[in-house]
Amino acid sequence: MAVRHGIWKIGDKPQTLATVKLEREYLLEDQITKDISILSDHWLLIGRQVYTDFGKYIDLLAIDATGSIIIIELKKHKTPRDVVAQTIDYAAWVENLSSEKFVQIYADFAANHRLPDLTFDQAFKAKFGAAPVEDEINSFHQMVIVAAELDASTERIINYLNDKPESVTSTS
Repeated sequence: MAVRHGIWKIGDKPQTLATVKLEREYLLEDQITKDISILSDHWLLIGRQVYTDFGKYIDLLAIDATGSIIIIELKKHKTPRDVVAQTIDYAAWVENLSSEKFVQIYADFAANHRLPDLTFDQAFKAKFGAAPVEDEINSFHQMVIVAAELDASTERIINYLNDKPESVTSTS
């Protein structure tokens, strides 16, 4: 089941604020880049528009205290069902990256956004209170889709993958 949030205006009678659709995905990406706690205060943002070896860009990459990499795909409106395949494709690329590659991704991100913590190790320690353990970086990864609305097909696919991760196999 998708996580749904509501925001209310408080007064004599609480009123739900209307949902709005963004004109550009960049606006959502920009807001999350400025404050990752919009999605989770347990994540450190390490990359934005990360170029993959197959010529596509991952919207955002984050890491949590355990070293799990979070692939964040943003959609400004309702998701098409192929967003799941797109996100899994990104995860397949991320899965094979070395910890050195994440260090470089963060260095590029920090330089482009003029962050005070210029190195991955500094940023990780500042956020989580401990140095990263190299063997734990990218030992797991998560895929997150952020959208105004999930279409029914996308939601079914995501629920299936969440409920039965052991059923995802490949053959050749």
